[in-house]
Amino acid sequence: MTPEPHSHEFKLIRPITSADMDIVNMSLKKLGDFGSCCNLYDICDKNYQSIISYHVAIKDDFPLNRHRAYEYMEEASQEMNRLLLNYLSSFKTFIDHLTTRYTRLPSNPNGHSFLDDFKKLTATCYDGNFPYRFFSKLRDYVQHCGLPLGSIDIREYPDQKGNVVIKVSISMNRDNLISSYKKWGAVKPDLQSQPQNMELLPYLNGFQSQIQLINLVASAFEISLVTDSLHIIDELVHEAQDKYPNGRPFIGRYEEPEGEQKLNVIEFPFHTMAKLQEKLREVQDFQNRQKMKGKTAT
Repeated sequence: MTPEPHSHEFKLIRPITSADMDIVNMSLKKLGDFGSCCNLYDICDKNYQSIISYHVAIKDDFPLNRHRAYEYMEEASQEMNRLLLNYLSSFKTFIDHLTTRYTRLPSNPNGHSFLDDFKKLTATCYDGNFPYRFFSKLRDYVQHCGLPLGSIDIREYPDQKGNVVIKVSISMNRDNLISSYKKWGAVKPDLQSQPQNMELLPYLNGFQSQIQLINLVASAFEISLVTDSLHIIDELVHEAQDKYPNGRPFIGRYEEPEGEQKLNVIEFPFHTMAKLQEKLREVQDFQNRQKMKGKTAT
């Protein structure tokens, strides 16, 4: 008899007690929390990459739009502002999520909490890096004052070999930023010392490097929170795969609402588990680089 489409054959490995299921549910929740943190950073990084890619696309597409240069730059300005707004929103969500998450976590027995370390880290980024201070305030600026980018300038000139070179400059107008917003606070003196036309990418790159640092430090802490949970779930997965290597393991819960048998399927978070291994490698590489810097400084 030919199997029906989408039919499945289920193989029982073993029953799970209620006490063990409570542990599994807690482990799955911790892995889910880890996955949420990863997703928020990934969204922020993708928004950053979109800005970089579109900056390149403006230059590449300009020759095809030279006949409508003014309209093309207006469209490019709108799109770049849209991408920048997405980025500003996503980084703020990422930082706010971590702050709230670490506020809710209990302190260690000695009274120390990662929230203290996290606040010190973000304070160090703020105090030691103007792009971080600036973009932290720029997020508030756009909520009250509108689009941050002032102009897109596209210039063409011949290089030494006579080839046409296209240069794209995307800038923020320093004086407009200052005059339009009265709550720059401690950022204002540094902002006043910047060039009149502030090229976007150098500031953006400087800021993103700090977000990457925060992500790596936070990832190391997140991994320490979820390592035991990963081992618990990993053992269940391997137990099933050892018996049925070609199957896809899951946890099934039978229920009989109103006398009707129903199977609820709880999937294992394979994507998150793989992401955790990827983050572990990134953190280990980062920690090794930090050790090498320490040795070099010594």
